[in-house]
Amino acid sequence: MSVKTLIINDQLISAREEETILEAATEAGINIPTLCHLNGVSDVGACRLCLVEIGGTNKLLPACVTKVGEGMEIRTDSDRLQKYRRIIVEMLFAEDKVQPSVK
Repeated sequence: MSVKTLIINDQLISAREEETILEAATEAGINIPTLCHLNGVSDVGACRLCLVEIGGTNKLLPACVTKVGEGMEIRTDSDRLQKYRRIIVEMLFAEDKVQPSVK
């Protein structure tokens, strides 16, 4: 089992190579919001609330299914992420309003 060193929100942390960013952040006391991540349920990254920014890529990646990597620089709370998370939550509420009622 190999250990990886990475930076989350300017905090240097170590994580096991099989860990996800969400697991590593949680162990380090760093909160990443989630909705579909539940104990005993397989992670699929469906809700997208745990999106994080990773240095070197423009994509936002779900922390619950993205494995840690050596030297990763991760941001969990930025204006961009807040905007996306707000949109995601708004879409969840809007989706509920558009569903036809079953009688």
